[in-house]
Amino acid sequence: MMRQRALLRRAAWLWTMAAVLSGGCAATAPPPQTQLRELATQCLRNGARLANRPDVRSMATEAIARVLKNEAPLVLREALKDEHPVVRFTACMGLGELNSVDAKDVVRPLLDDPSGSVKVAAYFALERMGDTSHRLAWRDAVTSAEDPAVRRNAVTALGRLKDKKVCALLWKAAAGDSDEGVRIQAVESLAYLGDAQAISRLIHDAYGGLAFKQPFSLLALGHVKDDRVIPALRARLAGAQYLEARLAAARSLGMQGLADGYNLAVQSLDWNQPRSDLPDDPPVNQIMRVRMMATLALGDIGKREALGPLTQVMKNPDDERIQVAAATSILMILNAEEARPWAGR
Repeated sequence: MMRQRALLRRAAWLWTMAAVLSGGCAATAPPPQTQLRELATQCLRNGARLANRPDVRSMATEAIARVLKNEAPLVLREALKDEHPVVRFTACMGLGELNSVDAKDVVRPLLDDPSGSVKVAAYFALERMGDTSHRLAWRDAVTSAEDPAVRRNAVTALGRLKDKKVCALLWKAAAGDSDEGVRIQAVESLAYLGDAQAISRLIHDAYGGLAFKQPFSLLALGHVKDDRVIPALRARLAGAQYLEARLAAARSLGMQGLADGYNLAVQSLDWNQPRSDLPDDPPVNQIMRVRMMATLALGDIGKREALGPLTQVMKNPDDERIQVAAATSILMILNAEEARPWAGR
């Protein structure tokens, strides 16, 4: 029965995307800009409603907040009611980022959400909307929450407040939390706030970090303004051992306005050379991460030439997460072009 439901879910997604993308595209050329915008927008809408896939719904909801700001508040309000906490968390954070002050009344009930992470997102959203009365509860989530995932989300959200008054609390977490993920997330938040020591740590891990720490640090550096960042990213793009790290550097260079990693990202869209000797990292996960990183890097780089390859990725139904990433990148490029029509790349 579970397999039947999975097949029906896949069939429904395929049918929807086939309808959305009917008419096809040339091998590398995208459809006309207005049509392409609608195709990508519909892909995100479909993803935000995809049953039994909270990961896809969360990705699509976050993307809508980023690239479809006109319709985002309505979508985010609806997502606050989602059965899965990861989607409610994403929606609440999105409303905070958009500073949707008129959403205060729909966010406040989430202060009593059964998920500690959703409560953290509510603290963030309400503070962004002008209600600073929950900072003590937020501090307690950073220092005392039993679930390390809640503490990670708490320090991440603090960094997104853009308030340097939280640095002391973040350093306490970075230096003393028992969970490595919390410590790393706290350093990232400090770097976003311009802390020079935290930026130095990220650069160090961009060169020598083990496992996930290297690509994580490289991605974090994309959001940091510091004279040391671009040389470090270029060095890792050229010399990092693993493709994921090189793609992370390519993406962050794109965030910094540089297209150095464009060719690598395009070449990696259909990457299919996973290692089979990693029992904790199945080939399908490796393929997904690399292709998604390449797809999102093209959105951050922002070159119009990427629209054709990205359209082909969006048409491929093998992985809904990658389709959502492609739609997001397409809309990032189109939005940037409309904002700067005289500066087409």
